[in-house]
Amino acid sequence: MAGNMSFNPYLTTNAAGSFSVQSDGYVQGAAQDDPAIRNALAGGVLAATETLPMWGGVAISESIAAATANNSLGGTIARASALTNLTGFSVLNQAHNWVNSPQSQAPSAGVGMMVPFYRLGSGARIAVAMDPSLVSLDGGLITQQVSWDFNNQRLQPYDASTATYSVTSITSSYSNGVYTFAVVMASASPVGAVGDAINISGVTGTGASLVNGNQVITAFTDNQHFSFQITAASGAIATGALGGTIVLNYGTGALNVKVLETNVGNSKVIVYDAVNNFVNWNNSGSAAIILI
Repeated sequence: MAGNMSFNPYLTTNAAGSFSVQSDGYVQGAAQDDPAIRNALAGGVLAATETLPMWGGVAISESIAAATANNSLGGTIARASALTNLTGFSVLNQAHNWVNSPQSQAPSAGVGMMVPFYRLGSGARIAVAMDPSLVSLDGGLITQQVSWDFNNQRLQPYDASTATYSVTSITSSYSNGVYTFAVVMASASPVGAVGDAINISGVTGTGASLVNGNQVITAFTDNQHFSFQITAASGAIATGALGGTIVLNYGTGALNVKVLETNVGNSKVIVYDAVNNFVNWNNSGSAAIILI
């Protein structure tokens, strides 16, 4: 006997030509509603050593407050730099004191401000940014291994031990205020699609400080050939083949979470403008729900 009905009595459709809104997707840093978990929400003070504002969906490191500090405010919160000092994830929930503005539209916190977070093991379900290539996890077990990119603060494909990937060349060209950088890798890399975030180091020469750091892939041929763009004034960055021993940097090891859901291209994720210190939304980002 067939296991399905010959019609779907629950089917819902949009009439052709009518107004409809695509609602699938997540907001980076939003912990999902769960009455059994909400009381595990904790808070702490953003460390004075932090060089970036804090936003939601960031891997954090919680330290015991100094003896001279006001312990009632919680511990000291900083960005985690490795799996060994990752203790939880920052969230937007109850971040009522966080700041946004017309230029920096996503909520963020500065040094000394309170940071809400959930600790590892709390059972919270949190939306975090992810590499679009992780859509490959769909259909598999929730226990599939993934890693965390501590440079770009996002979920990435599992990498057992390779922290850096050698770049054969980066060639720069300039047109109408935009530099385009064609990347050729020495071997296969974790880069999987347009929208993937990478972290570059080792570039030398004019404008190296603009190229080294976090970039987003704007064109993709395969995992050894792709490109990104930077908006800057003419002459700010060298054109042609860039010098230096260039590598892409990645986090390694298995992040101890379960991946419950993924969404590609319709989630709100953070884009940080390091030049102006602005924190804004990308409404066409990719995100995953992780159980921590």
